[in-house]
Parts: sequence; structure tokens; C-alpha cells
Amino acid sequence: MRWRTCLHILVFVSLLGAYAHDAAEIGPRDGVDGRWYIGYALSIFHESRLPEGPVEIVPLHPLWLAMWMRIDPGIHDYLQCLHGNLPYWSGGKKYYPEEGLDVCRPLDNAGFYVLVLLGAVGIGLVWLAGWLASGRLMVAHLSAFFAVYAQGWISHSNANIPESLAIPLFAGVNVCLAWLVCACIGEASGAKLRTAAVATTCGLLLGALALTRPPYEFLLAALPFAAAVWMFSDRPRRRETAAATAWILVGASLVVAPWLVRNYTERGFVGFTQGYGPGILVERLVFNDMTWRQWAAAFPLWSGRGGHGLGTKLFEPETVAFLKYSNRHPESYVHRARSDLNDMWANVAAEDRLGFALGRMWADLPKHLAVSVPLAWRGMRQWTEGRVPYGSVLWLLVIFSFARGTRRNRSVLAALAFCPFVILAINALVSTSLPRYSFGLLVPLSVGVALPVAWVVEGSWNRIRGWIQ
Repeated sequence: MRWRTCLHILVFVSLLGAYAHDAAEIGPRDGVDGRWYIGYALSIFHESRLPEGPVEIVPLHPLWLAMWMRIDPGIHDYLQCLHGNLPYWSGGKKYYPEEGLDVCRPLDNAGFYVLVLLGAVGIGLVWLAGWLASGRLMVAHLSAFFAVYAQGWISHSNANIPESLAIPLFAGVNVCLAWLVCACIGEASGAKLRTAAVATTCGLLLGALALTRPPYEFLLAALPFAAAVWMFSDRPRRRETAAATAWILVGASLVVAPWLVRNYTERGFVGFTQGYGPGILVERLVFNDMTWRQWAAAFPLWSGRGGHGLGTKLFEPETVAFLKYSNRHPESYVHRARSDLNDMWANVAAEDRLGFALGRMWADLPKHLAVSVPLAWRGMRQWTEGRVPYGSVLWLLVIFSFARGTRRNRSVLAALAFCPFVILAINALVSTSLPRYSFGLLVPLSVGVALPVAWVVEGSWNRIRGWIQ
């Protein structure tokens, strides 16, 4: 084996090791948001069937937890302990009282190590995305390095919430789409059998993602639309594009069809969930009350680490107070979104709630669309918040990569960014657009940052070699 190959393998393994080290250093991050999902999984484990009542959650993540509880009884004991304690403590290690998380003994079972492994799989897929975008190992290494350094996934992959499972699934969908785009532009093997296999795998991953949490099911409709646009721009390969899209939909249907049939036959409705959407939309509608000064303050405030200080300097504290992410601040929209929900539902029947929420949205649609812009910006932040000040501005490097890159760079970046930006737009329109809802953005962001860094490194090295010679 050549020494360069050994060096690249060492770099790749070191990146995975660095991720595992950071994840272990931060530790379990189970918080209040996980109590609902853990309770659902415990019901499945104890009753050996899905709980009765409204279908407010898609099943894959709780089924995943229930499976691991049967494999390792220690995971059951830990999750049972979490379910009893989560109302009283949450957050990272520094927030736990002495009698908090340690009582549940989080490291005495396989659960935390499985979560770290899922996150490491996601890092490996980011590495593969970087290679697909360029065909160069330097870009692949830099992409994975940025994803590890940013620590954007760790706080969510270290917790028993749907994001821990969705991270590798979403990254897998992105990478499959990038491979298919490479095949369409002749940069990867275009063998029909291999393309069909990759497209079917993409569909299976996409179906699993749709069963992890809403609103990923909307990708099942967005992808055919994107494929139609792609066929207009690449007419010579429109048959190959149509075939790949068909295989994706076949693979996704194999996964989601049983769930949809079950909901129709046993619950009498067509869809993935029941009651989840109206509640999220009503919480989102509260943000339409923001003033235009608050609208402007949202951009610096939601720009990542350092943004809060900048927003406070540019705007008075009273303006910023409404936008703080704290359900304990009585004036914040986050607090109002949660506290006012029950009041809004008081005089609305359950079957009328979706119509009620949509009616309020349509009545104030221009303001709703305008407010969705800073909420989308909010969703784009925080993936570099741990170590990079104002991390949201790194999206300028992604734009530069589109402008400066080759056709392969641009096509793969577009494939990597499509699904995450569809989800970002949907979340901004119908939810409070928490940054953790948009974790899929880390893949195109990592690759988009790695490309110009690689260009600078290679250009500098070529200049130095020219001077030496």
C-alpha cells in the first residue's frame, strides 16, 4: 500500500476519532424535548404495539429506541430513569445537579455509544460528499474537518431525540442525490444497474427519513418537481433522470406505504401524522406580531455566536427581548408561542384546528411571508455556533463556491443543498424554525466551505513551488 494511501486513511480515521472525542467530552445531551419521544418508545416497549390515540408522531425513532431497549436492558433502565427525571433537569453536563443525570447512569449501557456511532456515520458521509463534489481527497478531508470542528451535530446526535437518527439518514439522502447528479453529468459511473441501486437506496433512506419526524415527507413531493426542472436543463439525459426519480419513489414507497395504510385502515385518515401540524403552525403564527424593528433586529441576533451581543448593541434591549429563545421570558415570542397555544385551541374543535390555523395564516399572508425570512435565517445559524463567531456568514463561502466552481462543484452542491433548503423553507413558513430542525444544512455548508479553502491551499502551494524552482 502506497504511503499516500496510508496517510489519507490515517487522516480519515483521525477525523472520526476527533468527532468521537468531542462527542464523549460533551457527553449525553438528553433534555426536556426528549421526554415525549422517550415516553412514546417506552409505551411501545411495554405494550409491544403503537400507543392508542391521535397519531402525533411518526414511528421510526421510537421503534428504534424500543429495539435497542430489547437488545440491551440497560438502555431501558436509563430511558425509564430519564422519563421520570427530565421534567426537572435538562441541558449539558454543566447544568446537571449532582443527583441529576448521574443517577440514571448514562454510560452504563450501549445507548450513548450508539448515538456517537450514528454521528460518526454522518461525518463519514460528509467526507464522501466532499469527494463527490470535487473528486479530490483534500476537499473530502476538509469537509469532514469542518463538520467536526463546527460541532454542529453533537448536541443533537448525543440525545435520544429524532435528530440523532435523522442525521445519518439525511446525510445519506444528500450523498445519494449527489452521486446521481455526478452520474448524470458523466463524472461517475453511469451504469444503469448501479444507478438504479443507488436511486433505490436513496428512496429507502428518504422513506426512513420521512418516518423520523415531520416535515420530511414533503421531500417526497419536492424531489419529482426538482427532477422535472433538471430534465429541462439536461435534455439529453432526461430519460436517465426520469428513471432515477422513479427508482427513488419506488424505494421510498416501500418504506412509507405500510405506515400510510395503517393510518388509513386503523385511524381513518390519510397522512403521516394527526394533530402535529396545526399545533406547530399556531406557534409559528405568534411571530407574525413582531414589529419591523424586531424584524430587522432578528438578523444580527440570529447570526450565531456573537449575534446576541451585536443585536443588543444595534437595537435596544427591549426590542431584542422579544426575540430571545427562552420560554421563561414572559415577553419572548417563544414563550408566547407555547403559553398561548392552549388558549387558541380552547374554542376550536380538534377536527377544525388545521382550518383555523390556515385561515389565520392566509388572512395575514404578506406579513407571514416577510417574517419567514428572518426565521429562515434563524434556522441557518448555530451549526458553527460552538466555535465560529457569526457562523452564518460562512454561507458567503458557499455562494462563492457556486460562482467559482466547476460544473461538477456546482451540480453536487445544488444536490446537497436542495433537500435541506426545502426543509428550511417549510420550517420557516409553518414552524418556529429552531436551528435543530435544519441540521441537514451542515452537509452543503461543510463542502461549500471546504472547496474555496482547498483552492487557496493549492494556489498557495503552487506559488511556493514556483518560487522554489
